[in-house]
Amino acid sequence: MQQLQRQRGRHRPEIDLQRCLPLGLAVRHRTFFVLCGALSKHSFMRTIAKYAKIYAMPAPIDLRKVQHAQWLAQELSFSKAAALANLSQTAFSRSIQVLESELGLRLFDRGTRFVQVTSAGAKWLEHAADVLAKSNTMRALAQDLADGDGGELAMGASLLAVSGVLSGVLNTLRQQRPKLRLRVECSQWEVLLEHLLADRIELFIGYPAMLAADPRYRVTPLAPQPVSLYARNGHPLAACSQLSPQHLVAYPWACIQMPPEIAGSLRHLLRQVGISEFPIQMECDNQTLLREALLCSDTLVLTWESWLAEDIAQGRVVELASRIQPALPAHLLQLQCAIVQHSHRTLSPAAHQLINLIAPQSQPMP
Repeated sequence: MQQLQRQRGRHRPEIDLQRCLPLGLAVRHRTFFVLCGALSKHSFMRTIAKYAKIYAMPAPIDLRKVQHAQWLAQELSFSKAAALANLSQTAFSRSIQVLESELGLRLFDRGTRFVQVTSAGAKWLEHAADVLAKSNTMRALAQDLADGDGGELAMGASLLAVSGVLSGVLNTLRQQRPKLRLRVECSQWEVLLEHLLADRIELFIGYPAMLAADPRYRVTPLAPQPVSLYARNGHPLAACSQLSPQHLVAYPWACIQMPPEIAGSLRHLLRQVGISEFPIQMECDNQTLLREALLCSDTLVLTWESWLAEDIAQGRVVELASRIQPALPAHLLQLQCAIVQHSHRTLSPAAHQLINLIAPQSQPMP
C-alpha cells in the first residue's frame, strides 16, 4: 500500500491551479491531493468541470453599478456621471469596468474624448431602466408600509363593531394614513372567520365565540357592548314601570344574531317561569329592516344600544330590560367583542396602527 502511494506521488500530474480556481470550487487540500494522485490531468479537469456546472452560481448584479451605467448613458461623460454618483472619476470608471466584466458584455465604447453606448449596451440599458424603476417602486412601497402614510389594510368587521368599536376609528386611521388603501368586509363572525383563514383579511373585529381557546388565533377582548330589549314609543309595554317575562313573551321578538350563550341562558330563564316557547320570530342582519320592524310594529328588538342611540335620544325607542323583575343576569345584558387575528402572523403596519387606535377599549383576558 505504501509503495502504491509512493508510486502515485512520483507520477502525480501537474495541475494548473489558475484553470481550476475560476471554476468557483472550494477544494480542501487533502481532497485535492487524493484527486491529483488518483486521476490523470485530463480526467481531473473533466471532473472539476462537471461539478462546476452543478455548483457554480452566477454572481448577482449590483443595482448600484446598474444605476452608474444608466447615468453614464445619460451624460456620456465619466466626470459628470461620477458627480451624480458622488464618486471619484477613477472609482466610477472602475465600477463600469467591473459591471462589464461581470456581464461579459461591453456596454460603452470610450476614448480619451468620447463615450458612446454600444448597440448591445443600448438594448441592455432599456431593460436596466425597467429594473431600476421597479426597484425604486419597491423601496417606496416598503417605506410606505413601514412608517409612511400609505400601505394597504384588508379587515373584517361585524355590525356590532361597525356601530360600536369602530365608530370614528377608521376616519382617524385614514387621516393618519391619507394614502392607505382600506378594504372592510362587513358580515357575521362565522363568515369573517372563513375569510381570515383564507387570508382575505388580516384580522376582524366582532363576536369572538370560543376562539380564545384555539391556539391558531390571538384574541384581544374589547369592552363589552350593552345589550337590551327595545320597543317603539307607544308600544303597550312602553308605559309599564315593571315587566315580567310573561309580559315580554306576549309579543314577537327580533334580533340580528343572538349569541348561543345568551340564547341558552334566556331559554333557561323562561323555562323556570313556565315558558317553553322561545319568542324570537325574526333574525335579520340588516339593521334597516330591524329598525322598520321596531318602529312600525309591536315587535321587540334584542340588540346592542349603540346603533339605536339616536332613536333613543329622540324618544322614538324605549329600553325595557331594566324594567324586568326579577332583574336579568348581567351577562345577558352584555355582548362580547374582540379583535381576532392569526396567532403567529406578523400584521402590517397599518393593522398595528388600527389596533393601537382601538387599544383604549381593550380588556384584560379573563
